[in-house]
Amino acid sequence: MRVYVSVDMEGIGGISHPAPTHRGDDGYPAAVELMVGEANAAIEGAFAGGAEEVVVEDSHGSMFNLAPAALDPRARLVQGQKPLSMVEGAAEGRFEVALFIGYHARAGHPRGTLAHTQSGAQTLTTIGGRAVGEYAFNALYLGALGLPVGLVTGDDALADEVAAFLPWAERAVVKRAVGRSAADSLHPSLAGDLVRAGARRAVERAVAGDPALIPLRREPPIEVGIEFDHGGRADLAAVLPGLRRVGDRGVSFAADDGLTAYRLFICAVRLGSLAP
Repeated sequence: MRVYVSVDMEGIGGISHPAPTHRGDDGYPAAVELMVGEANAAIEGAFAGGAEEVVVEDSHGSMFNLAPAALDPRARLVQGQKPLSMVEGAAEGRFEVALFIGYHARAGHPRGTLAHTQSGAQTLTTIGGRAVGEYAFNALYLGALGLPVGLVTGDDALADEVAAFLPWAERAVVKRAVGRSAADSLHPSLAGDLVRAGARRAVERAVAGDPALIPLRREPPIEVGIEFDHGGRADLAAVLPGLRRVGDRGVSFAADDGLTAYRLFICAVRLGSLAP
């Protein structure tokens, strides 16, 4: 059983303000320590559930946050500025289940702590007309590879989103969203217990071949919409073949499969971010 673990930071318990999520802030080392703690809890749970191999994807910001020596030595670590962002390496086809740790609610969520989608430049992102976040685009890509998401951890706002979009996935709520820059968090040891237990259940289900644990798939055409914080970003993103300019500051496109949808989404976001 091979397990793929994508670890973000904003959804980690104990993190509620944007400042410590940025390298150079005085609170960043403590935030990384919390991130490592939940990553290790997921690794431990995965192995307890029957994993034979665990690969951890550093999925926050510049994507070199996790201290390699601080991680459980049984896991491998993928870090750095990766072409496929938060799902780099998954296409190798050697995984049976994915775990999303430290994830957060979508851009535009009215309450989600540190809610965004990829960056602060996007104010709304949709799949099939439904407002969704990073978890959905990542799951769509993995689903096209036949890889189901077995666990998503973060705040209660995210858990509600995941329950609607990925109802088969385990959910671990490590904090209650109070607002965009505030949260009511569990103690890190208790948060770790929840993550560990959720990871174990997810992997046990994968090992057992639970028919309810399925890859996320969408019938084509897969309609994706992106609304930016100003029209200049949409102008740049619309340069991509197949993208249509929509409204005052948005773009949309249709893709034939989840792999293409994810790639176009990431390219549009990156192009849009170049606008001043």
